[in-house]
Amino acid sequence: MNDEATNYRQRDRERTSGTILKIATELFFERGYAAVPISLIAKQASVTKSLIYHYFGDKQGLWLAVKDAAVATYAEQQRAVFSSTETGHSEVAVADSAAAYFSFIQKHPEIARMFALECFEGEFEPGATERELQTNGIAFIEGLQSKGVLRKDIQADMMLAVFSSLIEHWFISRERVARLNSKSPGPSLDARYFDAVMKILAGVLPPS
Repeated sequence: MNDEATNYRQRDRERTSGTILKIATELFFERGYAAVPISLIAKQASVTKSLIYHYFGDKQGLWLAVKDAAVATYAEQQRAVFSSTETGHSEVAVADSAAAYFSFIQKHPEIARMFALECFEGEFEPGATERELQTNGIAFIEGLQSKGVLRKDIQADMMLAVFSSLIEHWFISRERVARLNSKSPGPSLDARYFDAVMKILAGVLPPS
């Protein structure tokens, strides 16, 4: 009976925290971190503010949980790419890494908007998964530089910043780019942009 009661409480906790996380994700992505009070999340999730604080600590803790959950699937893909250089072709891994991030943001353009909003609002604090990807991404680039796949005269953290910014900015500005060039936004235009990014990176970052 005690085990059954414990399991029930655990399932109830997971359901409740999952509901809170889902509602918070929707609101944060729609309005930005600063514009969403805990009281609104509590109301829409049908819980008390104290329960949110109990599960997530504070608003910042909830925000970090939202971000970690949002990038979880993508993180697994990048971990696989990072580890593939140990047994596969490094040149292919570069393209695979870029494609994984592009595909992820393409499916979830609201995440690019979320990243931009938190910087504009001055509320940026990286989550655990973001920190992990940053650290491992830099190590990944440094490993490729040591093998002569990428130029060594560009700092790895700046190379990663350029790589990320080129992709994130596209999904913030593509409507504007489409209108300026009388094009229709969509998968075809996305594919053309990604092709341009890869050709630019290939031309600017040849093996040294």
